[in-house]
Amino acid sequence: MGRKSLKTERVTQILDAFERCMEQKGLESTTLDNVAKEAGVARRIIRHYVGNRDELIQTAVDRIIDKFSDQVFDVIESSESDNRFDSGLNYIFSSDFNALPINRLVAALLPVSLHDERVQQAVKKIYDAFHTGLDQELANHLPLAPESKRSDVAYSIMCLAFGGGWMGNIGFSVEKNQLNKSIAQGLIINLVTN
Repeated sequence: MGRKSLKTERVTQILDAFERCMEQKGLESTTLDNVAKEAGVARRIIRHYVGNRDELIQTAVDRIIDKFSDQVFDVIESSESDNRFDSGLNYIFSSDFNALPINRLVAALLPVSLHDERVQQAVKKIYDAFHTGLDQELANHLPLAPESKRSDVAYSIMCLAFGGGWMGNIGFSVEKNQLNKSIAQGLIINLVTN
């Protein structure tokens, strides 16, 4: 197995530093200078390998989407086929899911997304990818469910999982998110009975 290219190593180094800065300072206070210092490189190296701040954010968002896919949908895929969807549902309503470092990165993007359209589009891209993945899992689990209703249920499940998770982050009991899981299960049952 060959060594990673210098470009791949540098981009990874820069993105890791950007994520650490976002977690520590939030997106608004994260500058290219902060990232350069955290990565142990000159600012020009960031511009050379990744680009300006907007390009850095976009590259980081693409990586966040990949990480969500790896961390969330791999859990679903690794489950037994007859229990796959239920395992996935249990996972996205668990404290393990809420504790994923990737969720802290999304949390760092959210406040800025309220007033910065580019960041808003980036955050929406993350949630769109999650919604699409949930919708596909529902399609696999319930192939006869009407597509538009299935998509609506996937959206509601996403909102329930993330909303309950964020509430846990501010001090509400994580057990309360189990009620959200019950609501999600009811939506799924309703999807096939109506």
